[in-house]
Amino acid sequence: MERLTGAALADRVEELAALRLTVLGEFPYLYSGSAAYEERYLSGLGGLPGGLILTAFERNRMVAAVTGAPLDQELDALRDPFTHAGCNPRSIFYFGEVVVLPSHRGRGVGTALLEIGESHIRETGRFASIAFGEIVRSVDHPRRPNTYRTPDAAWRRLGYRLEPEIGGALSWCDACDREETAKPLRFWVKSLATSIGA
Repeated sequence: MERLTGAALADRVEELAALRLTVLGEFPYLYSGSAAYEERYLSGLGGLPGGLILTAFERNRMVAAVTGAPLDQELDALRDPFTHAGCNPRSIFYFGEVVVLPSHRGRGVGTALLEIGESHIRETGRFASIAFGEIVRSVDHPRRPNTYRTPDAAWRRLGYRLEPEIGGALSWCDACDREETAKPLRFWVKSLATSIGA
């Protein structure tokens, strides 16, 4: 496992972008992005103060990654729901995506990356909590696989709790669609201190 910054990120950014496009193209994301956009996004994230990119490799092949940044440096659509709920976005670290190749799921790789990320976040001493957003898709969505199971149980096992009073949305174009649509988000939070607004 490795944290990508600087030259290491530049060397691996194409591979990381390809990994993200593979996983985020699946349900529930159904994201149809471009490699060029992903590479720009990841390079920008790598240059953010507090930006975090963690990756896992098997025989020098990237198989999983976790990205994140301080919430006050994130998109308004992610930051504003917490601000409106009375939380201080400077005290919250936001995990963007956890992406794991299908061949490596169920082996604890994503959990290990999150735990390493959490350890790093704790060491900064800046944050009271960690949060992430979950895409909400209907149970009868036409592209929902029969085998799909929400990761809710895993999040609870890792100590996250659902915050039903905090909700938002992000917009992008689903694969096979021509126009962007808003996708509802619900947020999960793990406290590192007494409260998420501390």
